[in-house]
Amino acid sequence: MSFELLIDFSEFWSRLSADIRSAQESVFVQTFAFEGDAVGKQLSAALLSSGAPDRRILADSFTRIVLSDRFRYSPANLFDPELRREARATTAMFREITNAGVELKFTNAYAVTPRRLLSRNHKKLIVIDNTTAYFGGINFSEHNAAWHDMMLRTDDGDAVAFLREDFLSTWTGRDQVAREEFDGLELFTLDGRANRTVFQRVLDLIDAARQTIFVESPYITFPFYERLREAARRGVDVKIITPEQNNWSYFAKYARVESARSRIDLRLYQGGMSHLKAMLIDDEFLIAGSSNFDYLSYRLYQEVVGVITAPLVIAEFREHVMLPDLARSVAVRCDASAVDQSLLNFQTRLLDAALTILT
Repeated sequence: MSFELLIDFSEFWSRLSADIRSAQESVFVQTFAFEGDAVGKQLSAALLSSGAPDRRILADSFTRIVLSDRFRYSPANLFDPELRREARATTAMFREITNAGVELKFTNAYAVTPRRLLSRNHKKLIVIDNTTAYFGGINFSEHNAAWHDMMLRTDDGDAVAFLREDFLSTWTGRDQVAREEFDGLELFTLDGRANRTVFQRVLDLIDAARQTIFVESPYITFPFYERLREAARRGVDVKIITPEQNNWSYFAKYARVESARSRIDLRLYQGGMSHLKAMLIDDEFLIAGSSNFDYLSYRLYQEVVGVITAPLVIAEFREHVMLPDLARSVAVRCDASAVDQSLLNFQTRLLDAALTILT
């Protein structure tokens, strides 16, 4: 299988923009965030200049109310001139591309029920013609583009067809659970309702780990921490990298709590915000895609997850992601006795609250 790891936005955009320019039939883009800043307009311009007759963008409704990681309608932000300018620019961008023939839809409209409020389509998926597909973690906004992240590109015809069918299914409002195996790749799409059955594959791989587990994610939570903790207790070398400068600061605190209560080797990434999400188990299974290995992905979000076994891709991940990111991180040693008990109970309280509103 032809497979590429594209690290950070500049490398990703260099490859993607060339693919968009060469597209003959269709360009399908699915993103969680699509904002009217320099990065969003860069994508818009590429689509407007593309010769492909079928150009579509799917964005989650999240991007209609959150810009630059700020809720537009909170009292503190409602009259912020900079945020209001960006909101107007985003609306103008949407109008420009749709007037020029680019189709735009939003997934998961907000409603008053807890599930409709929390359920989001978290996929980052791009399909060019019937020849090329991308999936991973990068959104189209300036602050996301500045983060450390990763996308995966494939030109395997069967894998592209699988991801294209998923995009078209979502386009028509049909979220789906699907799984298919390819040469060196197992792909899953998650519908936000039956996710737990799909993620059992990931949990089983963690449970079967013999020697090492490396995880990089900004927002990892239960139930993944429980399995990682058990792996560490049976002697598996478990290393987790999470950013010290997290855009949601309580996740860095939560990671310290988990390090304190287990034998997990926690490293804090020092190169700014890392939004990269991947798990490498025994140097044999690389799990990557849009999932943060968190509870929302486990229960509610629509996601794309790949389990990669191709040795060359795993070697590339080690060389270009794992080893450099470990070098950019500092080890953290937490004393459990010094950790506030209220933080230690964070996991249980959050889980209880989530289950209460969902059932």
